[in-house]
Amino acid sequence: MDIKLPPTLPGKEAHLKMAPSPRVITLVQELAPPAQARESAVLVLLTPPKLAGREQLLDWELLLIRRNTYDGVHSGQIAFPGGKRDSEDPDLIATACREAFEELGITRDSFTIIGELSKLYVPPSNFTIYPVLAISTEPICYKPDPREVAEYLTVPLNRFNPAYSKKCRVQAGSYEWVEAPGFVIGEHTVWGATAMIISELWQSFASV
Repeated sequence: MDIKLPPTLPGKEAHLKMAPSPRVITLVQELAPPAQARESAVLVLLTPPKLAGREQLLDWELLLIRRNTYDGVHSGQIAFPGGKRDSEDPDLIATACREAFEELGITRDSFTIIGELSKLYVPPSNFTIYPVLAISTEPICYKPDPREVAEYLTVPLNRFNPAYSKKCRVQAGSYEWVEAPGFVIGEHTVWGATAMIISELWQSFASV
């Protein structure tokens, strides 16, 4: 399948649809990430549908992980494989690829880079996330690193139709609870930056 990003991405318009309540006002006012924000990248990987005969793009499956529990703002959350940019990474695509390999054993030759979605600043961790979109035309054997990944999920993109989103009360870090739109996938809630990135992915491809 020939997958291409549209020439103009929805960006903030799509992010706002899934932004947690406390983030909406600041996101509307935000012209650019703060200069002191740290850089990070995630791999937004689409893989072929498990069911034969499913050829529509929205039937393709999106790779997600559940992070381990730790003392931090993103403890136990559903996320994309990814992390902060290291000094030796030549660019942010390299960061996303390296992190995917470290967390899930995904080698660079097992997928094709399509492009980059809109960057997104995350105030609680002071990271600007650069989402790197990729596809794999063949199934991938994942080897999660138990130090970083509690489990991985592959979810059909059509499960993230905005019509299926719900207002959820979710835990942000160890102590704080917030209200946020999210997607309930089994026993998991996909919300926050992950849901905001998925919102742009969905909006970019829903008409394809």
